[in-house]
Amino acid sequence: MGAHSRVGRVMPRARKRFVPGVVAALAVGLAAPVEPAHAAGFALREYSLSAEGSAFAGASAMIDEPGGLSYNAATGSGVGNWDMSFTLNGIYPTTTGRFTTATTSFATPTGGPSSVREIQDAYEPGLQLRYRLSPQLTAGFSVTAPFGLGTKYSDDWAGRYYALESKLITVNAAPSLAYQIVPELTLAVGAQIEYATGTLSNAIDFGTIGAANFVPGAVPGTQDGKAAFTPSGWAVGYTVGALWQPSADLRIGAAYRSELHHELEGNVDFTLDKAGIGAALSAVSGAFVDTKGRSKVTLPAVASFGIAYDLTPQFSLMGEFDYTWWSSFEELRTKFANPFQPDNFQIYDYKNTYFASLGMRYRPSTDWVLRAGVAFDQSPTRDATRDPRIPDADRKWLAFSVGYWLTQRSEIELGYARLMFPEEPIALFASTPGNAARGNLVGTTNADADVITLQLTFR
Repeated sequence: MGAHSRVGRVMPRARKRFVPGVVAALAVGLAAPVEPAHAAGFALREYSLSAEGSAFAGASAMIDEPGGLSYNAATGSGVGNWDMSFTLNGIYPTTTGRFTTATTSFATPTGGPSSVREIQDAYEPGLQLRYRLSPQLTAGFSVTAPFGLGTKYSDDWAGRYYALESKLITVNAAPSLAYQIVPELTLAVGAQIEYATGTLSNAIDFGTIGAANFVPGAVPGTQDGKAAFTPSGWAVGYTVGALWQPSADLRIGAAYRSELHHELEGNVDFTLDKAGIGAALSAVSGAFVDTKGRSKVTLPAVASFGIAYDLTPQFSLMGEFDYTWWSSFEELRTKFANPFQPDNFQIYDYKNTYFASLGMRYRPSTDWVLRAGVAFDQSPTRDATRDPRIPDADRKWLAFSVGYWLTQRSEIELGYARLMFPEEPIALFASTPGNAARGNLVGTTNADADVITLQLTFR
């Protein structure tokens, strides 16, 4: 009773200083992705091997393959009667995080492995379908995963208060219509209907929270609990696109994909430490009790511009430039149904980014097609806010693919891409708003990734 009484006298101060930081990291991956094997930040762009094989060069102007539909709905105008493609990506990252400092808010070492593997292997599908309704009007439908995340650490690793598991899956269904205004110009409009679901968890340093509140027996960094957030939700947006063909050899495409405003809701489950520190804190404050959580997440708008030029009937050169408004992702804030669990947040302060690529396509015969390309993809992360849930960095792409027509109506294509990342710092401190209960984590992260892709196309 004496211990509880003492906790009761100081808990209001502790709730203000520490509780808001305890579960802030739970929601981070909801807006987040993706493995470095994908586009920058936590976006994905591997919707079609026909685009990926040339490092996405000319994707917004690709009319001869259904895969262009996912980048620019106006490319639906290139269909004959109908066509469809199914793409499956296998992403195999090689990643390492090395941390020289991992301490609690009391400067106590957290212990545990300080050299870790961060990113999980992943598999990503894509589907595109085009159908001609009339000589001027075509319909399109694509199903893609434009955002995603997959990081997982051991329960005892040194940065466990920042992240354990982060998993995000999005499914985006995009119906569209494209209308040929004049032979040279096609305009398109479409919808985005997106479902997102995730699982996020991190350890809770009850030892540090207890020590800050003078709970007898509390030892920072040694009395861990756990919190897990499993939210999901829907969002609706739109797409618009244009395709201009000033000559038979030249195609220029432009498209815009709107922001998606997700309101994600789900269960927040707490596991208390075995020493009873978390139970004592919960009894007095009313916090750390299983509840519901809600986070508002804005996924960014993307503008794209692509060009394709046929130098000969067999050989084409392509280029692509995309711009993503990542600045809409400033912070992630989680609200709880439990009135004694204060809002939690983590600052991200993302910056707007660009993607640029050059590529080629070569058809040595009517049965074969070869593609290759290079790209640079800028990361939206900043050194001051990069964290282990999204250990992102600028990346360079090298890609190629080989396609073969099995019959007059079916094609199989196999592709490979290599992604290369520079070493980047992680420097997170307990003094930063929202990080009081997470402590200090300083180190570096680097990665490379291999992407192997298979695609089937039918006409």
